[in-house]
Amino acid sequence: MKKNIIRHTVLAVLLLPLLTGCQDFLDTESKSTYTSQVVFSTPTYTNMAITGIYSAFFSVEVWVNFYYQFNTDIEIQQYGTAAGSWNDTERRGIGNYVATPANTGLSRAWNAYYQAVERANLCVSEIRKSPLLENGSEEDKGRMRMFLGEALTLRAYLYMELVRCWGDVPFKTDPTDPEGSNFNLPKTDRDEIYEYLLSDLEEAAGLLPWLGEESYATTPERVTKGFAKGLRARIALYRGGYSFRTSMQMERGSNWEQYYEIARQECQEIINNGTHKLDPSYESLWKTLNGSQFNAYNENLMEFGYQMGQSGEQGYIAGWRYSQSDKWGYGNMGAINSPLHFLYSFNPSDSRRAMSVGLGLYGTTGKMEIFTNPMSLTIGKWNKKWMPDAYINLMKGASGKIVTGVNWVPMRMADVYLMLAETENELSGGSVANAQAALRVVRARAFNTAAAAVYTEMVDNYVSSLSKGESMRTALENERAWEFAGESVRKWDLIRWNKLTSKIQEAREANRRAINQQPPYTNVPTYVFYRYSEADTDELEILNLDTNRGSADIEGYTRAAWFPANYSNANNATNYAAYNDFLRAWACGLDGGEGWAATYKQDRHLLPIPTSAIDASGGILKNDYGF
Repeated sequence: MKKNIIRHTVLAVLLLPLLTGCQDFLDTESKSTYTSQVVFSTPTYTNMAITGIYSAFFSVEVWVNFYYQFNTDIEIQQYGTAAGSWNDTERRGIGNYVATPANTGLSRAWNAYYQAVERANLCVSEIRKSPLLENGSEEDKGRMRMFLGEALTLRAYLYMELVRCWGDVPFKTDPTDPEGSNFNLPKTDRDEIYEYLLSDLEEAAGLLPWLGEESYATTPERVTKGFAKGLRARIALYRGGYSFRTSMQMERGSNWEQYYEIARQECQEIINNGTHKLDPSYESLWKTLNGSQFNAYNENLMEFGYQMGQSGEQGYIAGWRYSQSDKWGYGNMGAINSPLHFLYSFNPSDSRRAMSVGLGLYGTTGKMEIFTNPMSLTIGKWNKKWMPDAYINLMKGASGKIVTGVNWVPMRMADVYLMLAETENELSGGSVANAQAALRVVRARAFNTAAAAVYTEMVDNYVSSLSKGESMRTALENERAWEFAGESVRKWDLIRWNKLTSKIQEAREANRRAINQQPPYTNVPTYVFYRYSEADTDELEILNLDTNRGSADIEGYTRAAWFPANYSNANNATNYAAYNDFLRAWACGLDGGEGWAATYKQDRHLLPIPTSAIDASGGILKNDYGF
């Protein structure tokens, strides 16, 4: 069972304001005050201060950044086509890249991130001055080194999020000066910020133990060496990739090979160490996480530790949808959708498909009901029925939303293998054999329950057929989609590859073809036939998800109209027109959505700095990028 670090949160949150607040009104220091010298002179109090940084990730304002990861070619933040829905002043407008500086969600997130950065800055500054770091016992020195490594890594993660969302942003690494010398700072170029973070993470990795290496490093809910190195690899790929610049163009960072080499080295070292491995079962990986258990193979390099009823939106905002029922209690939103073409991009034997796409909802009887609207498919990796009985019991007595407590995983070992494969393919000195070997590890897990002939074709033959360059590049782009759907990875991959807009445009057209059963989607059924499973009577067994069996009844099965029956242009032109409007509105701020959005900026994936932050800066900050 996970041991959640939130048990220290209350004291940590109370403690940090005492350290960061202005105390000019005090003439003398109270002996009961938690001064920096007191807090950072003991591992116990220092641990509480570090927990104060982690606690920032429990807030809705920080976690709402989850919405900023969408929309992509495989994930859609749920919206309607009416004005004020797809372009609202909250998450839907953000997801469709039409946010304005007045968007109320932006100011809350911006402030929360910088408050968390301030906590991290304080911890880094004060731990460096702590006498325990050099003169404590060996155990105390080790723990203080770990605390410093954690603070550096969490700060890097926070700034990575700020840069990914806003581009060039104010950047400071010292605590706020009570005299105000660093209250309001101008924006710093993102490449300079990334350079600093890469240096910090190199230091952090040298300070941190591997997970399980020390008695004080036994939980993935704390940063350890593997995550620091993995985060450094990820940021290196961002630094070497594309992003939207003040030129109003997508531009690649300079000397990209240098940063791909950093990523390759970090990924190889994580793999070679052996602490983190892939769980042999993709299904078990997600059921374990939903069940509040740690992964036995340490596939998750790190988990932000949430607590049932207090934090954690996974399974409520994202995941299988539930109506209110006696069996499962209060319903949820399931508000992250999966498009139809993505369902049919999987090989039917790929074990990731069932975990990545939710085909129905659990209705008022508690049983699964199949979706009939192509705009309703969800992400399948979070499911209330996999969660602890304690959560189900909470929901049965609920009259409103109760957060799940399911941990958020910022990086898995599968990402390490696929980043390694990418760098081996892209670098001139890279090896296609090494890229193939890394890809094979991930793909072998995906097909490990397939028939032997299918495994041979989809793993052995598929991987060995890939050559260095475009062939491997395309394969990795697809593999990362199948592996990481719903995990807040895809958007940033597409941006750094300069393919966000083009992939969404391709996805719009692919969905039109799929709903109309046009090549390569001619096997998409008009009707599906299902029955309830004998092993689990709440679950549906669909006979022909990948085969069009016509409309004639099949004994022992119930027939349901699948999406083409209700939404193809041939069968229902009115519904098809509504579906087409939905597709046009999808991420329309990137390209106008085929005329859907009246105003847009081509490829602009960045968010505007909120009006409140600009007003508070005294004229120092302004919006760029055409906002």
